Amino acid sequence: MKIISIDYDNTIWNGKEIINKDKINTLFEIPENFIIIYTSRSYNCFEEIRNTLLKNEIKFHAIVCEKIRADCYIDDLNIGGLKWH
Repeated sequence: MKIISIDYDNTIWNGKEIINKDKINTLFEIPENFIIIYTSRSYNCFEEIRNTLLKNEIKFHAIVCEKIRADCYIDDLNIGGLKWH
């Protein structure tokens, strides 16, 4: 199993709209992947984030309000990491 941790702010939600939905859902469809959406926001925002993801049909296995250990991180602040745009 590969744990893929995807940042919420500016990687999924840019403050106005959802971005990268198809890319995330494609990663989810690979059975070996476990998709975790993470944010540095407090747990007070958990329901808002969860509802936004569900409303926009973004597939995920878990949401956490902290950066956790993972095999791969997808984040708008990656330096030299995956290029989504």
